[in-house]
Amino acid sequence: MHLLEVTARYVSSICDAGNKLELQSVVYAAVRALGFDSFNLACEKRAKHEFMTDPTLTNWSCDELIAYEREGWSERDPLLEYAATGAGPLCWRRGTWDDPARSEYHEYIKHVGITGGLTIPLRGGAERIGALTLLTFSDREPPADALHAASILGMVARSRGAAIGLVTGQPSGAGAKFRSLSCLQREILKWVAHGKSNAEIALIVGQSKRSVDYHVIEILKKLEVGSRAQAAAIYASL
Repeated sequence: MHLLEVTARYVSSICDAGNKLELQSVVYAAVRALGFDSFNLACEKRAKHEFMTDPTLTNWSCDELIAYEREGWSERDPLLEYAATGAGPLCWRRGTWDDPARSEYHEYIKHVGITGGLTIPLRGGAERIGALTLLTFSDREPPADALHAASILGMVARSRGAAIGLVTGQPSGAGAKFRSLSCLQREILKWVAHGKSNAEIALIVGQSKRSVDYHVIEILKKLEVGSRAQAAAIYASL
C-alpha cells in the first residue's frame, strides 16, 4: 500500500482519538508505519526549550527528557534551533551535522545511536512555535513521501490535541468556518478527514464524483485552506 494511503488511515484514527493516551498511541503507531522509531510533538510553545521540557506528546521517557535538559542540549541542539524557525520540513541524516560547528551534536547523536530523522516545524499562534520530530536508529533510508506524510500527521495531531484540551493558544475561528459549510459539505469533509478519495466519497454520500469534486473545492474555500490535509486538520480540531 502507498505510504500516503497508510497515512490517510492514521489520520482517521487521530481524528477519533478521545484523550491523550489514545492520541499518543495512534501517533506512535503512525510514526512506526512511516519507518521511524521515536517522536516528539510540541505545540504552541513560547520558547524552543519547551519542546523537550514540556512536549505535547512524546515517546521519550522522563529520564531521557531530564538527561537531555540536564546536559544543556536545549541551548545547543541545532535541530531544536531549526525546529523553532518555522522553516520548511527537513529530512536529515547523521552526516548532516558532521561539520566543525556542529561536531559536538554529531558526536552526541552518534553516541545515542540516532542515524537520522524528520523535523516538521508547526507554526502556532502569535509568538508561539511548535514542531514534530521523528527519529530513527536504523541505517535504512526513509521511504519516499515520508516527509509529506509526516507533515500531514503533524498538522492533524496538533489540531486533535487542541480539540481534546492538550494544546492552548490555538487560533480561533475554525468553528465558525466549519458552521459555514452545508450539511452535505460537512459530511464530505468528515470522509476527507478519514482519508477517502472523492470517488469513494461520491459512493458513500450518493452524489456524483463531479459534485463531490465541486464541494471539496468549496470546502477548501470556506475553510480558507489550500489542501485536503489542512481541511482534515480543522475537522480534527472540532
